[in-house]
Amino acid sequence: MKLMHAMRRSTTLLIFIVLYYQITWGRQAPPAAPNKAQPNPSQEIQTQKIESPPAHPEQPATLNNVTGSLPAAELKVLLKNVRFSEYRINDLLTDVHPEKWKLPEATLESFNQSLKTLHNQVDALEQWRGQFEQRPDSLYLGFETYSTIDTVLPRLNGVTQSIGEHETAAYAAQFSRAWGQLFDLQQSIGGYVSSLMQSQDQVMVDYASNMAACQQSLSAAMRGKSSRATYTRNSQPIRPQRRSAHPSPAKPRGSEKQGKQENKPGAKKPAAPANPAPKK
Repeated sequence: MKLMHAMRRSTTLLIFIVLYYQITWGRQAPPAAPNKAQPNPSQEIQTQKIESPPAHPEQPATLNNVTGSLPAAELKVLLKNVRFSEYRINDLLTDVHPEKWKLPEATLESFNQSLKTLHNQVDALEQWRGQFEQRPDSLYLGFETYSTIDTVLPRLNGVTQSIGEHETAAYAAQFSRAWGQLFDLQQSIGGYVSSLMQSQDQVMVDYASNMAACQQSLSAAMRGKSSRATYTRNSQPIRPQRRSAHPSPAKPRGSEKQGKQENKPGAKKPAAPANPAPKK
């Protein structure tokens, strides 16, 4: 009996010990979750930086007006003096009479031809000069006026030398003064034409600069907006039908209708004669 009583006590004590440990361990806090490694700001992934286009693109070059070195009023006076020089040369030529110089026939004919050529050149100068007055900013008309004076001067110089040989010195001096005045006018026109060429060359440079600036602005604005090229299947070429050089002859209407009836399904063929005629 004592043994049974001792075993019951030990069993009860063991049960109390187990319950005590379960209650004690159950009250403890659960284990904390492991801390996640936070990224270091100094070890961030480096990406490529795309620079945005500037807010204020480069301004295109300003186009310069095509003007010469002379003001409009001075150019007008210059061309007016050219017109007076033309009148003076024509007036001097009206008093030239080479038939009184007792020249050989060949020499006289050659001099008359020089006078005629000089008259034509002065008339051409009058035409180009008049057009240049209406359009003083034209490089083409200015160059033609300058080059025409360049053809008048040597011919006028030759006539002046011939007059100095067969006429008075005072009369030859008038031709020399007309030649000198026209030469000075030509030099002034040449400087003006040169300034026109320089201005137009600068205009071409400005156009090229503006074109480059526009291309850069357009490339910056369209960057990333262009779509990819799409594949398109090649279409079959359409070949025209060839027409026969010899058209087929037209069929009579009756034969065409008869052919259609024969081709119809179920069409009855004409019966053969019962008693064919004997062949002779």
